[in-house]
Amino acid sequence: MEGRERDCLRQRRRHRRGIVLITLTVLAVTAGAAGSSLTEAKVQKAQKTSSDRVTVENRYCEIMELNPLRREEYPRVAEAVREYYRQQEEEAGFVEAYDDIQVYTKEGRYKGTYVAFARYDMKIRDIYTKVPGLGTVYVEEDGEDGYRVSASVEDEDIKSYIRKITEHEDVETLMASTQDSYQTALRSDALLQEALADLKSAYEDSTES
Repeated sequence: MEGRERDCLRQRRRHRRGIVLITLTVLAVTAGAAGSSLTEAKVQKAQKTSSDRVTVENRYCEIMELNPLRREEYPRVAEAVREYYRQQEEEAGFVEAYDDIQVYTKEGRYKGTYVAFARYDMKIRDIYTKVPGLGTVYVEEDGEDGYRVSASVEDEDIKSYIRKITEHEDVETLMASTQDSYQTALRSDALLQEALADLKSAYEDSTES
């Protein structure tokens, strides 16, 4: 019993450290594209899309012109995403705040679902310069409770769909812009470079143990 509890504790620590690496190494920017943020950033366990709850597909949703990237288009979705990041602030001790969160969305494969790209400036404790980042989350209606926001999904069809839409030109433009901002911030602050290197090293050491 004690061994099982230790294993669970070890897994939780690795998940938290995984968030460090994912958030700080521009997964922030690129992980959304490859879908790796959705498979590695297991901050909140995703739920499979329930066939009895979501059955209607959004037609032509894979076509960029018919499913463009929309900024702050859905207020309730945007607020759910911001609340999700507020929770991450509490769980990740190194993060002081996710500031200036801007939510960009594309419709998901099914009615009532969305793929959201959260552009933010992350404040690391004791570091002055903020880290520009871009997170990818999956959002789905959850009855009277509003929306469920997940950083990972298990359904292979949904993961495949997310990979396809992150290849849309408008998403790639957003990612490139965030990447440029990230590199600018990194070049401007030696302490930030050192902090990110330390966090990455700490994560890599934890995965080897």
